[in-house]
Amino acid sequence: MPDDTPAFSTLSVRRTDGTREVHPHARILGIRDGFVFLEDGVATDRSGSGIRTPQTHMIALAEVVAVDVETHADSDENSETSTALEAAGLLDLDGSVYVR
Repeated sequence: MPDDTPAFSTLSVRRTDGTREVHPHARILGIRDGFVFLEDGVATDRSGSGIRTPQTHMIALAEVVAVDVETHADSDENSETSTALEAAGLLDLDGSVYVR
């Protein structure tokens, strides 16, 4: 495997309010000043100018319970995280994480 291969995975961000957002092809850029930074691996043309750039997500650490690496980008119901949460009885019917 070449050394310059980017480490993109499906990332699931579990938030303190019990919700979960899935980033199908992303990587963690780092943590700084109380935020975790995620970058999408698929560049998009958000401005309509023909310039494709990756989107960066800035999420406050105070809102994050965990960032999980998923196994299936197309169906997060089959992810290791979802399967483990469901087996533990911690996954609500709407797919949100049960908070005790």
